[in-house]
Amino acid sequence: MVSGQGLESEISTPLLGTHPRGPHIHYKHRRWILFLLCTVIVTLDFGTFLSIAPQTQIMESIICRKLHPGLFIDLPYGQFLSDTTPCKSVDVQGELALISGWKDTLDQIPGIILALPLGFLLDRIGRKPIAMLSMSGLLMEEIAIRIICLYSEAIPLRAIWLTPLFQLCGGGSQIASSVAFTIVTDIFPAEQRANLFFMLFAAVLLAEILATPLSAWLMSWSPWLPFLLGWLCEGCGLLAAILIPETLPKSSCELESESPDEERDGLAPPLTSPKWKESLSSAGSHIMHLTAFFWGNFNTVAISIAFLAASVGGQALQLIIQYASKRFSWTMAKASFLISLKGIIDLVVLLLLLPTISHFLNRHLSPAVRDLRITQGSAAVLAVGFAIMAVAGQPALFAFGVSILALGWGFYSTLRNVATTLVAESQIGTLNTTIALVQGVGSMLAGPLLASAFRKGMVLGGIWMGLPYMVGALLFLLAGLAASSIRTPR
Repeated sequence: MVSGQGLESEISTPLLGTHPRGPHIHYKHRRWILFLLCTVIVTLDFGTFLSIAPQTQIMESIICRKLHPGLFIDLPYGQFLSDTTPCKSVDVQGELALISGWKDTLDQIPGIILALPLGFLLDRIGRKPIAMLSMSGLLMEEIAIRIICLYSEAIPLRAIWLTPLFQLCGGGSQIASSVAFTIVTDIFPAEQRANLFFMLFAAVLLAEILATPLSAWLMSWSPWLPFLLGWLCEGCGLLAAILIPETLPKSSCELESESPDEERDGLAPPLTSPKWKESLSSAGSHIMHLTAFFWGNFNTVAISIAFLAASVGGQALQLIIQYASKRFSWTMAKASFLISLKGIIDLVVLLLLLPTISHFLNRHLSPAVRDLRITQGSAAVLAVGFAIMAVAGQPALFAFGVSILALGWGFYSTLRNVATTLVAESQIGTLNTTIALVQGVGSMLAGPLLASAFRKGMVLGGIWMGLPYMVGALLFLLAGLAASSIRTPR
């Protein structure tokens, strides 16, 4: 749900624009709210990671049954081949990559379209209604995916491309994760937020580390077991979210309630334009402001290019289960352990490696230059990791490449830190909105691009099977070059 490429950036990005600044409301139970928020994130992402490998296997089996029905003559519908090798053919894997790639692309569209209107509603009706809408839309989408897979004899699998329409209810995972950011911003002062965002990201990693081996174990009985349990966990996350109180600052609520009070007192309504005209005018002004902000500063352009290239390149990791299963003739369950491996190393990097490197560089460099050097190093590590994965012909070397890749996954957070130190505080909301839109566009482009690279690599065979990761390596080199062109104050 909240997971996916750039988990770290999702949590730390207010996609919905700005929120009122100034004195923060002091909640007696804000630690309790933070606990509930972490519970919701862990529950949602636990369900998501529980479902990734079984969903891939179920979709692969459905495609294999359609393209090679002779393999399933004596097998009841819904059962799986004991030997999945016939389903690793180029036609089956190419169709699976195509369906998954375009699904990832279409998933980005509702969040991009609804970012501004839901941003207005976020400050008008509150955080909780938007969060509940987003999570409800995501749950309906997950139900639809399972119905399509369950009744695949009657419903074509490509109907999954229509399921992102459910995200029009609330904007999807981008909006949900942005609301989580906003809630933390509402109730905690600025000096505490950095550590709290790390805590939220650690919660995502914890779900990733724990859910993947459990999913693999449950898949030894049937892929449907973790696939259905995953949705149940996500539903529990929605129930937990109900307990989170509204955190919209009272000043915003009072402003919204003034006009109804005046009407009830019998006062003549002010002669103002309709609210929808005000909203359109505000949206237009916001878009013009974003455009001027983007093109008015060289650093903003360089940062946006870096985020765009990294967003597209990072999506190559979404193919890891399908790729490892095809390349090394692994089961989906076995391939899913690579996700846990990356999650464990990510957690070590987050809690130990990055703080240690930052502490050492603090002695010699300013904060902006320090974060820029870490960003450049992370981009190089990511490119090397993808390059090793691309050429790896043995499972051990591929796992080593995944481990190297995970060491550089702090790229997104350190690049964001660089960006926030180079703009005025009043422009941070605009900066984050720009970055979020750029990442959304990158994720849209990544799906069909990497799916095509995967299919082409399988046709060419040999070392070219790693073509998606070659593309990822090149894109992170581009991201590193763009980051290197950022001008920091001395």
